[in-house]
This record gives sequence, C-alpha cells and structure tokens, in this order.
Amino acid sequence: MLDREAFSIAAVLSCVTGRLMTAKEPGNGIEGVYEVLNYMTGESVYTHQLPRICREAVPVILALHPTLQQAIDEADQVTPANWREWLSTWEDRYGPTIAVPKFTPAEHESIDALSELAEMVHPDNIVVVKP
Repeated sequence: MLDREAFSIAAVLSCVTGRLMTAKEPGNGIEGVYEVLNYMTGESVYTHQLPRICREAVPVILALHPTLQQAIDEADQVTPANWREWLSTWEDRYGPTIAVPKFTPAEHESIDALSELAEMVHPDNIVVVKP
C-alpha cells in the first residue's frame, strides 16, 4: 500500500500546474506547496528546488489522480485576476483535499540543497563564509 497524505487541493494544484493557487487563508500560501513537496520527498525543500521537484511530482501525482490532467490543461487560462474562480471550479471538481504519495527513490533525485544552488549560480557570485 502506498504511503499517502491529504493536502489542500490548492497546494497540490500549485505543484502540478505551476500556478500558485494558494492564498494565506485557507490554502496556507506558498507554505502549502512546501508542505506537499516536503512530504513527498521526505526532505526539507529549499526555494530554488521547488521548480525541479514540482516537475518530478507531476507524473507521480497524475499516476494517482489522472483527472488532474484537465486542470493542467486549463492552467494557462489562470491569471492573477481570475485564479480564485479557477480554484473554486477545481475545488468543486476535485474536492477540498487530495492525497499525494511519497516519492520512491526512482521518482525523485535527492540533491543536497547547497550543492544544487552552487550549480545554479555563477562561481563569481558565490561568497564562502567560514564561521
């Protein structure tokens, strides 16, 4: 049996659509996205890791909930002006919460957060601080 936990549909849709669908209330803002990805990875995810891990999460979440593909297909219609309407439509369609599984080792590449950041930044912009 898969290890699963339910999260707000807004947080899960934010992960799979690339559109932030959470407000401070009730979706817990960006923290909802961190909660979903922290659970799925079993790690403490850093901001710069969100895009990569969300890309990893999409096929895993869709395998469990293939109907979410419709939300992904509609996501390009979401704007800052209408996101609450879209969220309401999706909540009506999918419910207020949805379960997500933990990643298996084959589904997620665990990368040290600081090493990953160093790969993303030009070496001239890295300052080493020694305590």
